[in-house]
Amino acid sequence: MVVVTGQSKASGNPDDAMSSSDAEDDFQEPATPTATQAGQALPLLPQQFPEVVPLNVGGMYFTTRLSTLRRYEDTMLAAMFSGRHYIPTDAEGRYFIDRDGTYFGDILNFLRSGDLPPRERVRSVYKEAQYYSIGPLLDNLEDIQPLKGEKVRQAFLGLMPYYKDHLERIIEIAKLRAMQRKARFAKLKVCVFKEEMPITPYECPHFNSLRFERSESETKLFEHH
Repeated sequence: MVVVTGQSKASGNPDDAMSSSDAEDDFQEPATPTATQAGQALPLLPQQFPEVVPLNVGGMYFTTRLSTLRRYEDTMLAAMFSGRHYIPTDAEGRYFIDRDGTYFGDILNFLRSGDLPPRERVRSVYKEAQYYSIGPLLDNLEDIQPLKGEKVRQAFLGLMPYYKDHLERIIEIAKLRAMQRKARFAKLKVCVFKEEMPITPYECPHFNSLRFERSESETKLFEHH
């Protein structure tokens, strides 16, 4: 395309004519800003949440107050709904949490009123409480069965040096005894005692033999229970 002014024919000057490329440059529209440029120009504002929050947790729907989700400040839920992080929504506008929602109701019940789950759900709710970092709920669950029994057991095993090594040795002896007697099982008597004298790794071979040969003076250092 050639754009010619009204005087171009009279003057006959070829410089008065403007090429198509020049015309396109003059009438070029501003370029559409890219997403990066738009993000730099308009920073994202903190996400705002309603007082009543609809939730979609792994396809299960819940509704609760915003204050309930923020009940304990150092939890993941409080951080998620603090406004500092973006949470996607589903087609119905519910805030989506990509987590199995089977036990999320138990999490909400504790945040609402401190209610604890029944015994058969304690382990599963404990796992969810770990994921959401709800410390008060973890502390409460550890004080009820079956977690309380496991906690006591671990504390007991912590007082028994080389427990795993001793257990493996006992099983080895029991298997050997059963094979020698051609029996389906074997019985062993195990003595558990408390020793006042420190036990070091250098004493471990003595325990593996299951025989305690000590001098008369050393036996006075033992307190048996």
